[in-house]
Amino acid sequence: MWLEDSEIACGACYSQYVISNRILLASTGNEVTIDTLSNSGERSLAWSLNTRMRIIAQPVAVSDVGRAETLLVRLASGLETRLARSSPLLTLGGWVSLDDLAIDDRVATPRWIPAPAHSKELDYAEIVMLAHMIGDGSCVKRQPIRYASIDEANLAAVTEAAAHFGITAIRDEYAAARVTTLRLPAPYRLTHGRRNPIAAWLDELGLFGLRSYEKFIPAPVFAMPTDQVALFLRHLWATDGSIRWDVRGRQAQIYYASTSLQLIRDVAQLLLRLEVHGRITQARKPGYRDCWHLRIAGSENQRTFLEDISAHGARGIAGEAVLAEIVQLEPNPNVDTVPKEVWNTVRSSIAAQSMPLREFQSAMGSRFCGSAMWKNSPSRYRLARAAAILEEPELILLARSDVFWDRIVEISSAGEQDVYSVTVDGTHNYVADGVLVHDSSVAAVR
Repeated sequence: MWLEDSEIACGACYSQYVISNRILLASTGNEVTIDTLSNSGERSLAWSLNTRMRIIAQPVAVSDVGRAETLLVRLASGLETRLARSSPLLTLGGWVSLDDLAIDDRVATPRWIPAPAHSKELDYAEIVMLAHMIGDGSCVKRQPIRYASIDEANLAAVTEAAAHFGITAIRDEYAAARVTTLRLPAPYRLTHGRRNPIAAWLDELGLFGLRSYEKFIPAPVFAMPTDQVALFLRHLWATDGSIRWDVRGRQAQIYYASTSLQLIRDVAQLLLRLEVHGRITQARKPGYRDCWHLRIAGSENQRTFLEDISAHGARGIAGEAVLAEIVQLEPNPNVDTVPKEVWNTVRSSIAAQSMPLREFQSAMGSRFCGSAMWKNSPSRYRLARAAAILEEPELILLARSDVFWDRIVEISSAGEQDVYSVTVDGTHNYVADGVLVHDSSVAAVR
């Protein structure tokens, strides 16, 4: 098996340093910068991949190293991380130094993220209010706290959630702008040291006074149980999300848009709690701030999103119609695939069992097509079928693994940066900026 303990632990054959920016903690569910983790002096739990290819929690330790030359690695999903030149990433063939990787090579990222070890529930009203304020709320200093929407279901949700803070929402109609605004004034006279309860709450979360391009998802959201994460995403998608059916292309268009790249990355990470994969793309328009879209592609991936998350209000109604279209499509699982090199293992097993190729392809439910079968990356379902036919344990692990195989689209110099040594007990790997990295590398700080 290509992921044996002895192979994982062979850090001595690589640089003894690791370069990345943020480590995904299993204890709290959120990402922290490596320098923050180093300065805390605490021994935390990080998500890691074990020999059974499952994401588990393992102790992680960080220490300051110095400065080193780093490389930027960007993946097709929009993930990016900064690594030491000799840092190993996980490929289908095992851990490979970045020096030996190239554009279009596929590397391992988490297919899903479990709930944190110490999950903590938030109040329903706070989850709803937070999602809508991040999306369509305004909480600029020395200005009234406001929320704007054209969706009556969203306006009703925010009005109800405001009552949790003792606030009665005041409705203002702006016919010219075709939008309704809710003012959320304090339920008492504001004096020195006495603030609007929503303002004080947002300030505790680090969100008060932020412009749209500065927004992010605060740490308590990542610590929530998975059902509450789905609730948060459902209401967030009701603000700047989009769900529609493209009649001409006969496909769903599902995405979330924001001028805050950090917010987009945070949403992408939260989606992994529900096993939904997003791809980050950049949209530019002259005279406007750059915008980022988090797109949910692939009919199976979209179906998971619509069944487990969807959106509140009008977009949720649109989602029901889109789901009705998707379930009628023949699945084309082209998002979550295993690198086509896995067919080498399949062919070796076929030869070892002296099984005729026609017999194997017939068992797979395919017409005999000779070598054409090996040209494309198989879906997990297709690989699982091959594994069952051949009774091949290695293939079964790959088909059921917690790994999503992303594709490298850029490797470029990131200059010299401060770097830290990261050590993970037992498994010797961790999730850095969404990418699985060997702990024999070094992590850099932006």
